[in-house]
Amino acid sequence: MKPKKIGALIAINGFIAIGTIPVCAGEMSNMGGMSMESAPAASYGSPGKSAAVTRTVSITAIDKMRFKPAQLSVRAGQTVRFVIRNAGKLTHEFIIGDRVEQREHEAEMRANPKMKMDHDVNGVVIQPGQVRKITWTFPAHAATIEYACHEPGHFAAGMVGTIHVVMR
Repeated sequence: MKPKKIGALIAINGFIAIGTIPVCAGEMSNMGGMSMESAPAASYGSPGKSAAVTRTVSITAIDKMRFKPAQLSVRAGQTVRFVIRNAGKLTHEFIIGDRVEQREHEAEMRANPKMKMDHDVNGVVIQPGQVRKITWTFPAHAATIEYACHEPGHFAAGMVGTIHVVMR
Protein backbone atom coordinates (compact mmCIF):
# COMPACT_ATOMS: atom_id res chain seq x y z
CA MET A 1 0.00 0.00 0.00
CA LYS A 2 1.40 3.37 -0.99
CA PRO A 3 1.59 5.86 1.89
CA LYS A 4 -0.54 8.99 1.64
CA LYS A 5 0.50 12.28 3.16
CA ILE A 6 -1.54 14.21 5.68
CA GLY A 7 -1.02 17.67 7.06
CA ALA A 8 0.52 17.85 10.51
CA LEU A 9 0.72 20.63 13.04
CA ILE A 10 3.13 19.85 15.84
CA ALA A 11 3.96 22.02 18.84
CA ILE A 12 7.16 21.30 20.73
CA ASN A 13 8.29 23.56 23.57
CA GLY A 14 6.39 26.51 22.13
CA PHE A 15 7.63 26.06 18.56
CA ILE A 16 5.16 25.08 15.88
CA ALA A 17 6.04 22.97 12.84
CA ILE A 18 3.72 22.53 9.89
CA GLY A 19 4.31 19.83 7.31
CA THR A 20 3.20 16.50 5.95
CA ILE A 21 3.75 13.02 7.26
CA PRO A 22 3.33 9.72 5.41
CA VAL A 23 0.58 7.41 6.61
CA CYS A 24 -1.07 4.30 5.24
CA ALA A 25 -4.83 3.90 5.21
CA GLY A 26 -6.08 2.51 8.49
CA GLU A 27 -2.95 3.57 10.38
CA MET A 28 -4.04 6.89 11.76
CA SER A 29 -3.66 5.88 15.43
CA ASN A 30 -1.48 7.93 17.73
CA MET A 31 2.19 6.97 17.97
CA GLY A 32 1.84 5.77 21.55
CA GLY A 33 -0.55 3.02 20.46
CA MET A 34 1.11 2.18 17.18
CA SER A 35 2.60 -1.27 16.91
CA MET A 36 6.09 -1.77 15.56
CA GLU A 37 4.64 -3.63 12.57
CA SER A 38 1.99 -1.08 11.57
CA ALA A 39 3.96 2.16 11.50
CA PRO A 40 4.13 4.10 8.24
CA ALA A 41 7.23 3.77 6.07
CA ALA A 42 9.91 6.45 6.09
CA SER A 43 12.61 7.12 3.50
CA TYR A 44 14.99 5.05 5.65
CA GLY A 45 12.66 2.04 6.01
CA SER A 46 10.00 0.86 8.42
CA PRO A 47 9.49 -1.49 11.35
CA GLY A 48 9.81 -5.05 10.08
CA LYS A 49 7.82 -8.19 10.72
CA SER A 50 9.57 -10.98 12.60
CA ALA A 51 8.56 -13.53 9.97
CA ALA A 52 10.42 -11.50 7.29
CA VAL A 53 13.81 -11.41 9.08
CA THR A 54 16.64 -12.65 6.85
CA ARG A 55 19.55 -11.52 9.01
CA THR A 56 20.39 -10.82 12.64
CA VAL A 57 23.00 -8.18 13.49
CA SER A 58 24.50 -7.79 16.96
CA ILE A 59 25.40 -4.25 18.02
CA THR A 60 27.19 -3.31 21.24
CA ALA A 61 26.85 0.16 22.81
CA ILE A 62 29.87 1.15 24.89
CA ASP A 63 30.51 4.04 27.27
CA LYS A 64 33.32 5.39 25.06
CA MET A 65 30.38 6.78 23.05
CA ARG A 66 30.69 4.24 20.27
CA PHE A 67 28.78 1.39 18.71
CA LYS A 68 30.49 -1.81 17.67
CA PRO A 69 30.40 -2.30 14.77
CA ALA A 70 30.49 1.34 13.65
CA GLN A 71 29.21 0.49 10.17
CA LEU A 72 27.57 -2.31 8.25
CA SER A 73 25.91 -3.05 4.92
CA VAL A 74 22.46 -4.48 4.26
CA ARG A 75 20.62 -5.33 1.04
CA ALA A 76 17.92 -2.99 -0.23
CA GLY A 77 14.55 -4.23 1.05
CA GLN A 78 16.15 -6.58 3.60
CA THR A 79 14.53 -7.12 7.01
CA VAL A 80 17.10 -7.23 9.81
CA ARG A 81 16.74 -8.04 13.50
CA PHE A 82 19.12 -5.90 15.53
CA VAL A 83 20.17 -7.27 18.91
CA ILE A 84 21.65 -4.34 20.83
CA ARG A 85 23.61 -4.93 24.02
CA ASN A 86 24.59 -2.13 26.39
CA ALA A 87 28.03 -3.16 27.66
CA GLY A 88 28.47 0.02 29.67
CA LYS A 89 27.29 1.65 32.87
CA LEU A 90 25.40 4.48 31.14
CA THR A 91 21.99 4.39 29.47
CA HIS A 92 22.18 4.39 25.66
CA GLU A 93 19.77 4.52 22.73
CA PHE A 94 19.72 2.85 19.34
CA ILE A 95 17.75 5.03 16.92
CA ILE A 96 17.55 4.24 13.19
CA GLY A 97 17.10 7.16 10.77
CA ASP A 98 18.56 9.09 7.91
CA ARG A 99 20.84 12.07 8.55
CA VAL A 100 17.86 14.49 8.72
CA GLU A 101 15.93 12.27 11.17
CA GLN A 102 18.98 11.95 13.44
CA ARG A 103 19.59 15.70 13.55
CA GLU A 104 15.91 16.38 14.25
CA HIS A 105 15.84 13.77 17.01
CA GLU A 106 19.01 15.23 18.53
CA ALA A 107 17.40 18.69 18.62
CA GLU A 108 14.30 17.23 20.32
CA MET A 109 16.42 15.47 22.92
CA ARG A 110 18.49 18.59 23.62
CA ALA A 111 15.27 20.56 24.13
CA ASN A 112 13.77 17.87 26.36
CA PRO A 113 16.47 15.52 27.74
CA LYS A 114 13.96 13.66 29.93
CA MET A 115 11.71 12.84 26.95
CA LYS A 116 10.47 9.23 27.02
CA MET A 117 11.39 7.12 24.00
CA ASP A 118 8.77 4.38 24.42
CA HIS A 119 6.67 5.75 21.54
CA ASP A 120 9.39 5.72 18.87
CA VAL A 121 9.04 2.83 16.43
CA ASN A 122 12.54 3.36 15.03
CA GLY A 123 14.53 2.94 18.23
CA VAL A 124 14.99 1.60 21.72
CA VAL A 125 16.49 2.73 25.01
CA ILE A 126 18.99 0.24 26.45
CA GLN A 127 19.74 0.36 30.16
CA PRO A 128 23.19 -0.75 31.43
CA GLY A 129 23.64 -4.49 30.98
CA GLN A 130 20.38 -4.78 29.04
CA VAL A 131 19.81 -6.36 25.62
CA ARG A 132 17.03 -4.96 23.39
CA LYS A 133 15.87 -5.95 19.90
CA ILE A 134 14.43 -4.04 17.00
CA THR A 135 13.34 -5.44 13.64
CA TRP A 136 13.72 -3.12 10.67
CA THR A 137 12.96 -3.36 6.95
CA PHE A 138 15.26 -1.20 4.88
CA PRO A 139 14.11 0.76 1.82
CA ALA A 140 14.13 -0.88 -1.60
CA HIS A 141 16.74 1.60 -2.86
CA ALA A 142 20.37 2.37 -2.12
CA ALA A 143 20.75 4.70 0.85
CA THR A 144 22.97 5.72 3.73
CA ILE A 145 21.21 5.40 7.07
CA GLU A 146 22.48 6.03 10.57
CA TYR A 147 21.96 4.51 13.99
CA ALA A 148 22.67 6.81 16.88
CA CYS A 149 22.40 7.45 20.59
CA HIS A 150 20.77 10.70 21.66
CA GLU A 151 21.29 10.50 25.40
CA PRO A 152 22.64 13.92 26.47
CA GLY A 153 26.09 14.47 24.96
CA HIS A 154 26.38 11.03 23.31
CA PHE A 155 25.52 12.02 19.73
CA ALA A 156 27.81 15.07 19.92
CA ALA A 157 30.61 12.78 21.16
CA GLY A 158 30.26 10.63 18.04
CA MET A 159 27.92 7.82 19.06
CA VAL A 160 26.71 7.27 15.50
CA GLY A 161 26.98 4.26 13.22
CA THR A 162 26.39 3.96 9.47
CA ILE A 163 24.28 1.47 7.53
CA HIS A 164 24.96 1.26 3.81
CA VAL A 165 21.87 0.00 1.98
CA VAL A 166 23.15 -1.59 -1.22
CA MET A 167 21.46 -2.98 -4.31
CA ARG A 168 22.26 -6.64 -4.97
